[in-house]
Amino acid sequence: MRFAIVSDIHGNLPALNAVIEDAEKNNINCYIFVGDYCLSNPYPDEVISRIRNLDKKYIIRGNEEKYLENLIGKDQSTWTDGQMQISYYCYQKIKHDNLNYLLSMPEQRKLVISDTTLHMAHSSEEFISDCEHREWSTAKVAKRYKDRRITQAAFSADIHTYLNENKQFNRLLDKLDNGVYIFGHTHIQWNYRSNDGKKLLINPGSCGLPLDCVDAGMPYTILDILNTDNIVVEERRVPFPLEEYISIFRQSEQFSKVNVWSRIILKELKTKREYLFYFLQFAEEYAMQIGDKQRPFSISTWEKAYELWEVTKEKGEG
Repeated sequence: MRFAIVSDIHGNLPALNAVIEDAEKNNINCYIFVGDYCLSNPYPDEVISRIRNLDKKYIIRGNEEKYLENLIGKDQSTWTDGQMQISYYCYQKIKHDNLNYLLSMPEQRKLVISDTTLHMAHSSEEFISDCEHREWSTAKVAKRYKDRRITQAAFSADIHTYLNENKQFNRLLDKLDNGVYIFGHTHIQWNYRSNDGKKLLINPGSCGLPLDCVDAGMPYTILDILNTDNIVVEERRVPFPLEEYISIFRQSEQFSKVNVWSRIILKELKTKREYLFYFLQFAEEYAMQIGDKQRPFSISTWEKAYELWEVTKEKGEG
């Protein structure tokens, strides 16, 4: 059984289409989607429809789906802040049947294939606590590699060294049942096999918004289960016409209506590194300086913070 494992599409329909096309060429039998289908790129509804139309797939929810669920039944006349504009925009753009479909998905799944159990969750915290997130969050990865672009092989070597030497990780790995553990969330692509080969951890990276500083295309992972003792993992990076996509993105309704968020996402797409986390920190500091206690941030505070943040970045201070 050959699976294509895909995560963190974040509304990037062209990237999803490129990954599906590559997966079909590689004789995939089934897809596994592990969350975060919307909020960032301008095609949230189209992404859900594309996934729904696939014949064979297993789907779970991610953390971004909770933002949409929390808006159900709320008074839209109060949606006037700047910070949550992307959530409001996605909620209004996604068709009701697509939203209901997405929110009907479970947060975790188990699947048995050829006596091998596949465990699916959006975050590795469900399996190995904070071992990944503590040092390999996108913010930490951006600091680790600074302005460097690296290869997937170099990234894999670095994270394997960290995990091999991490006592907490090895204790938790020992406690896991034999099987395959599949998750996403951190937007970094890696996999790890226990010494006895009976436990396998897979993060396919972010199909729509990779943030691992790797100078390559859009990631997903192929999992080929031949039998319990013969499981093959292939990490793939699909070529993607980034400049063409950025041009289209800039002409989208989302770019016009959710401008600050969209501009930050474009920076992340170009550089494959985290910016949003650091902008949110800057916005909080700015709001405190001007005595603005409104949260989520008002439109004026949100937009002025971005304007100032851009200036500090140009000066090399941010």
